[in-house]
Amino acid sequence: MEYPLVSIICICYNQKAFIKEALDSVWALDYPNVELIVADDASTDGSQELIKQLCEGKEAKLLLNKENVGHCKTFNLALKQASGEFVIDLSGDDVLLPNSVSVGAKRLLEKGEGYGVFFADALLIDDSGKQIGEHKTASFFKSGVVPQGDVYATILGKYFINPPTMMYRKSLVEELGGYNEALAYEDFDFWVRSSRMTNYCYASVATVKKRMHGESVSAKQYVRNSKMLASTFEVCKTAFKLNQNKKEDKALLKRLAYEAKMTIGSSNFSIGFKMMVLSVRVLFRFVFHN
Repeated sequence: MEYPLVSIICICYNQKAFIKEALDSVWALDYPNVELIVADDASTDGSQELIKQLCEGKEAKLLLNKENVGHCKTFNLALKQASGEFVIDLSGDDVLLPNSVSVGAKRLLEKGEGYGVFFADALLIDDSGKQIGEHKTASFFKSGVVPQGDVYATILGKYFINPPTMMYRKSLVEELGGYNEALAYEDFDFWVRSSRMTNYCYASVATVKKRMHGESVSAKQYVRNSKMLASTFEVCKTAFKLNQNKKEDKALLKRLAYEAKMTIGSSNFSIGFKMMVLSVRVLFRFVFHN
């Protein structure tokens, strides 16, 4: 097997309690060609000091922000230092399993240049590291078959990819211009824009321990005055422009219906109204123009 360089960008923000476990998991990988870039987005809990201690004597590049600029911009800054053919975006509270890189790199190499993104299953853990569940991707589909290849419409219609399991080609991220720094979170926008450009591949094996806790990004999505929901709406607008057929518009309508329901249910009424207006525009095009 070939071993192309894989750049792991580990981004930390006030995750001092978990960052050691995250970094240790990188150093315990069974893959022989890894570049580690640790980026801290101006943590206030002492994470930067601990990161310096943990990385002393190790091969790691450090990016320690003096001001908080958000995950998307921090990732883009770190990406400029990355030399790998493939990239992993690792949160400072998640944990890579030893096979994480080897499984992903093998699949992308097997599938070839037409496939730019890999994803897999995950174990779900709590604050203490105890397993509390599993993200079985096949369980999100009645057929039990996980779609691969062109997954654009599927991504629009429903959530099924666990973000930390992804590995992608650095050239793809660069072609996309990196993460959208105007957004509060990155994964939905990345899925939409990248799946329009490239194929996705999957392996039915757990490669990551995803930590579930109250301070995680996903836990803050459907709360009052959520900044994330405004970003979700912007991604839906992007998808409206990218859609090419009725199947994709139908998937976007499904997504908007769900997001509008969740948004209004969490008292984010202005965003919910915007989503309903966009739904009308999509429906009009679905009925009259496609």
